[in-house]
Amino acid sequence: MNGLLDKRLVIVVGKGGVGRTTVAAALARAATRAGKRVLLAQTNAPEGLGQLLGSKTAIGPSVTAIDERLSAVNISPKAALHEYGVLLLRYEPIYRAVFENKPMRSFLGAFPGLDYWTMLGKAWWHTTETQDGRLRYDLVVLDGPASGHAVAMLRIPDAVMRAMPKGPLARDASLTRALLSDARRTSALMVTLPEELPMRETVILARDLRELRIPMGPLVVNAMPPAEAADPTVAKVLAASTSAPPELANLLAGTAILAARRRDADRIVEGLASDPGLPMIHLPRLPTGQLGPEEVDRLATLLV
Repeated sequence: MNGLLDKRLVIVVGKGGVGRTTVAAALARAATRAGKRVLLAQTNAPEGLGQLLGSKTAIGPSVTAIDERLSAVNISPKAALHEYGVLLLRYEPIYRAVFENKPMRSFLGAFPGLDYWTMLGKAWWHTTETQDGRLRYDLVVLDGPASGHAVAMLRIPDAVMRAMPKGPLARDASLTRALLSDARRTSALMVTLPEELPMRETVILARDLRELRIPMGPLVVNAMPPAEAADPTVAKVLAASTSAPPELANLLAGTAILAARRRDADRIVEGLASDPGLPMIHLPRLPTGQLGPEEVDRLATLLV
């Protein structure tokens, strides 16, 4: 984990519903505890990050300071394109003249992967952003889209360089591609659940990332059932409780279900140890549906 926190960019990826945003928030909080200045960036996601971080306002397309070390942004493709265009042309009226006319809007609307490029490009730019003569952020944590969309987004720099081999777009795409493939500066952090479907998608995602030459960090297995549920003593109690009093029946039935889930989880983790074969971090299933700063702090502690 120390090596992960020393990167410039960590991309959190995984199937939808596995807890990517929660893990990304916990990673960002762990990094701030280590003294890092961190930007947690989402990719056009539904609002929910503000509650996780304890922000009084929703996290939108403008960078929001959560505290002195942590900032957050929910990257909007439209806002990111505007920001990028102004950076390139260095003057708002010129941007409007070039980008906000009907032919250009039609061209941009037909540009495949433009949304992906504007979001990934903005994340890359924040890794280079300076303030008072030094990097503004030590670490950018990018909470990427779900697996297939994340892979498509990470392919975009190569597509841009092929389509436009010269010019500022090609330059920035080349710099982004160099960052993504540099193990000293970048790591992909995959998140999964100890369940069949997420496991299969994780195996495919790992192969795609290796094909793209994206360095990978540990695999986070999120929401693991408690190990105590698989304790042999629990199994003995359940086996001996066929004639339990009615007031204990529901409790024992729930314990039996939890024990079965833990056995399934252990089997799936064993398979993940072979493929994709990465070091693993297990995070527990938290006993609450409403996650907030306290839960993020707890997961940050467990991560490190």
